[in-house]
Amino acid sequence: MMPVIAGVMIGVVTWMACAAGADRAERLSGLSPSPARPSSRIGIVAVLSSITAFVRNGGTVVESFEELAGRSYPSPTITVDRAMEVFDAKRGDDETSDRAWQVAVDVTMACRVSELLGCETARCLSAVSAAYRRECLMEAARSQALAMPESTMKLLAVLPVVTVVLGEIMGASPLTFLFGSPYGWACLLGGLTCYGIGLLWIDALAEPLRGHGAASRKDVRGTVRKPARERDLS
Repeated sequence: MMPVIAGVMIGVVTWMACAAGADRAERLSGLSPSPARPSSRIGIVAVLSSITAFVRNGGTVVESFEELAGRSYPSPTITVDRAMEVFDAKRGDDETSDRAWQVAVDVTMACRVSELLGCETARCLSAVSAAYRRECLMEAARSQALAMPESTMKLLAVLPVVTVVLGEIMGASPLTFLFGSPYGWACLLGGLTCYGIGLLWIDALAEPLRGHGAASRKDVRGTVRKPARERDLS
């Protein structure tokens, strides 16, 4: 009787382990292209969430990346280039390759910190995901803040042309005055000069806000990119 009970228990444990592995594989396979979903660009946030969930369920980071990449790695490590391959293939249409590279560097660093310090890998990956979400929110807020000034700048840039066209329609002949007399040429050159200075001034006012995110990423990660790639290629 005891051998039968022991055999049943071993079978149940084996079945549960196989079911858990199949569940993880099925969840990650849902990120791969299929006839029902030809596009695999589900977004970096979804990929980070899936990898974190895979690790929490007992898998490893290498296994999760292998599932997403659709191939096996010759060494059981995650490098920047391997992570970049996955994130660049899965990034959304509104996400750039620079963002995919940034997340790949962060994930690689998180995995190495987890290996060196013994931190929980899932928590390190969750921190990377939270940081990326905050950066996306900052980018969205920055774009919303720039939307109104940029619209105003476009309107003011088109306004002189519209004024000249309306003058011609009304019979005031502004083009004849501008191109037909020395005073017109002087007014035209003065207007174009002021027009160019105004556009440069408005662009200079918006440039600090527009370039803040790119400049901060360059300052923080500019020294990381080259050494990381050199280590991957070595």
